[in-house]
Amino acid sequence: MVNSNEPKRRVAFVLIDGLGDVSLPRFGYKTPLQVSNIPNLDAIASAGINGLMDPVEVGLGCGSDTAHLSLLGYDPRVYYRGRGAFESMGAGLAMSPGDIAFKSNFATLDEKTGVVTSRRADRHFEEEGPILCAALDGMKLPSFPEYEVRVRYATEHRCGVVVKGPKLSGNISGTDPLKDNRLLLQVQPLDDSDEAKNTAAVVNELSKEISRILVGHPINAKRVAEGKNIANIVLLRGCGIRIEVICL
Repeated sequence: MVNSNEPKRRVAFVLIDGLGDVSLPRFGYKTPLQVSNIPNLDAIASAGINGLMDPVEVGLGCGSDTAHLSLLGYDPRVYYRGRGAFESMGAGLAMSPGDIAFKSNFATLDEKTGVVTSRRADRHFEEEGPILCAALDGMKLPSFPEYEVRVRYATEHRCGVVVKGPKLSGNISGTDPLKDNRLLLQVQPLDDSDEAKNTAAVVNELSKEISRILVGHPINAKRVAEGKNIANIVLLRGCGIRIEVICL
């Protein structure tokens, strides 16, 4: 029987994302975790209960987005609508139903070949990133003046990008080739709807206009002079829409 007079005990739930690794010969075939000096984590582990977690189901590898949905009680098979909304709202951008958003990287593009030579222009981008985001925020699309573009800096090379306007669909591909030294991708509709086809055209123009603005920015002229990678493209991936869920 529960004693209602007893104070409620607080529980600290520590979840370490992606801790699994492979054994390495140089560590005597132990994993990096096994050879790490982690006294604080050791203390937490020794004071509590430990275990492994499969966020959705056994054997299914999840991204942070779907894993967190599941941890909070929402089946990602039902509620998942792309990672972009999580990333952009996490960066501080408001979204309304009908908006689309992207998980985005400042990257380096070879303009002659169309090859993305570095998917991360610079991991130490805390000073320059917000300035470049401010230059892109509110940009106009010449062929699609009815759309509003919002851009907000997140962390390192990352930013959130939101597009607002009529007849948008989250069912499109992105521009990110996912590996260095691959061609920048053209956005494609992932279904036959007019909305998806229109959205693909809008986002392809967005990608081109972003590059045009970044190429001419003084920050990139300075980076060239310093021998650094220029940030002349923003890779757009994980197109997502805002989801509406019942609070559990």
